[in-house]
Amino acid sequence: MTVVLPDLMQKPVSGLAHVADDLVLMAETAAIFGLSDAQATKLRAALLAGDAAAAPELARLGLDAVPLGTPPDTEIHPVRALALTVSQTCNLACGYCYAAGGSFGGADTRMDWTVAKGAIDQLIDATVPGGGVKIAFMGGEPMVARDLIRKSVTYANKRGAARAIQVGYSLTTNGTLIFPEDAAFFARHRFAVTVSLDGGKAVNDRLRPDRAGKGSFARVAQRLAPLLAHRDRISLGARVTVTPQNLDLLQVVDDIAALGFASVGVSPMISSPTGQGALIGQDFAQLLAAMTACGDAWMRATLAGRSHPFANLATVLGELHRGSPRSHGCGAARDYLAVDAAGDYSACHRFVKDPLGAMGDLESGPDDVARAAFLDARTVERQTPCQTCWARRLCGGGCHQEVLHAGRPACDFVRGWLDYGLRAYGRLSAAQPDWFDAQA
Repeated sequence: MTVVLPDLMQKPVSGLAHVADDLVLMAETAAIFGLSDAQATKLRAALLAGDAAAAPELARLGLDAVPLGTPPDTEIHPVRALALTVSQTCNLACGYCYAAGGSFGGADTRMDWTVAKGAIDQLIDATVPGGGVKIAFMGGEPMVARDLIRKSVTYANKRGAARAIQVGYSLTTNGTLIFPEDAAFFARHRFAVTVSLDGGKAVNDRLRPDRAGKGSFARVAQRLAPLLAHRDRISLGARVTVTPQNLDLLQVVDDIAALGFASVGVSPMISSPTGQGALIGQDFAQLLAAMTACGDAWMRATLAGRSHPFANLATVLGELHRGSPRSHGCGAARDYLAVDAAGDYSACHRFVKDPLGAMGDLESGPDDVARAAFLDARTVERQTPCQTCWARRLCGGGCHQEVLHAGRPACDFVRGWLDYGLRAYGRLSAAQPDWFDAQA
């Protein structure tokens, strides 16, 4: 299927501001202001004429056209979130896997207790008493190492309590190895659990087979009941990796929600170590059409007072409302690191065994020099073509791992999605402003 969406896919127009319906987003500050129809029409025309024409029009409206700032002084924060890659192996064989089948391109291996304990000690010891930290259990498939997860949680709780530090936990899993006693453990410790699924049975089985080539959907569906039974104490959501083979997102979201998920988030596959499953070219137009269709469904439900599982629009609306401009797309290397089975630190869980994201080891601790250099090089002020993009402070330059390995094939899609988000923000702010108070 070929989809042409010139009105949705967004080329960069101005580095100063962007108009969506009767809202203007100031590019450098991420502040949003309302306009009259006449003001919006005039400013849109000025932006199309170039920044030299746009700056005076913005000034006439009382809006300062703040230029792109200089790169900020790099601040290294204590690590507040740590991904423990407890299992560098997996019982599934998803062709697009960022972890190359779970092993990150090496031999199948698991983290031992010495590594996990050392990583937890360094995390807790670097945290000021009274603070909080988060530990994410990742893989591969982390449930292959359930005994280590349990031992790590018990130990981290004890170490945290001794220093008045609150420890929170999360787990990303394919869902095939969850037992009732696991769900009870997650509930007891208030885990956030994300289950990776790519659609209904036919779609998921094609994209997420096991190592013998058999589908995994039925096993996941069978294992969900204990997690769903503890939804009052487990923050449960599903995550969809979007490839060219599951772009019918309305159906994908509906099929996954039918399993009992109240939250379904989608994430495009842009960088694949195997070369399989990555979106290219016209795929992004289809992705944007599918996401806006899901967004429309979410908006209809929300305005009618009903819940809807599509999480992406709710996320972007919350970010727009907060109005916090970014210099980076996420906390990787800043206050979030990953530790692999060998005890090596990386910028995030996607950089495990990747020299581009190497950040020290347990023996010497996180390498703050490497962290600072990484963050300084990746700040949005230094990225091309971010400097001239109106969306730069919303996306923060994108995922570091994807940009370093795949470049920026998705920028028009990202701008299109954020433009849609701005329009949705204006609509929801006018029709149901209390929604934002409930998200605070």
